[in-house]
Amino acid sequence: MSLKKPVFDVLEKSDSIDFTFSSTMENIDTVCDQTTAYLQSKVSGIEKQIFPINLVIREGLTNAVRHGNTRDPDKNVRFLVAIENNESIKIMIEDEGNGFDWRTLQNQELPEDETHGRGIIIMDTYFSRYSFNEKGNILYLEKDLFS
Repeated sequence: MSLKKPVFDVLEKSDSIDFTFSSTMENIDTVCDQTTAYLQSKVSGIEKQIFPINLVIREGLTNAVRHGNTRDPDKNVRFLVAIENNESIKIMIEDEGNGFDWRTLQNQELPEDETHGRGIIIMDTYFSRYSFNEKGNILYLEKDLFS
């Protein structure tokens, strides 16, 4: 049983929204819903891109909660979305875990019947750029919106 109070903080600005939340799967749904509403209110014409944006966000947040923080509700995830000149969005997802060897996964080919490990493929398909910090516990994503 956790003695720590659950966290769900949101800081919204004109060009960014920043979440810090306890590592629960339920919080991911709330973050995705609020991020969608925020992007739709700030970026004209983004509606057609909401599905792939949410797919990538959900994949990154799920990995942070499940793998990074091992579903420990006492650990937090930080999630930041910044809008750059209404032309791109930049995302940062940080967990409190030990990180992972992203270099190995980045170049790994998965068997077609594998049910896990497709996050990097999804990010590479739908976003313009992605990278990790050295430790592997911070994911950076960038999507050019209208190119």
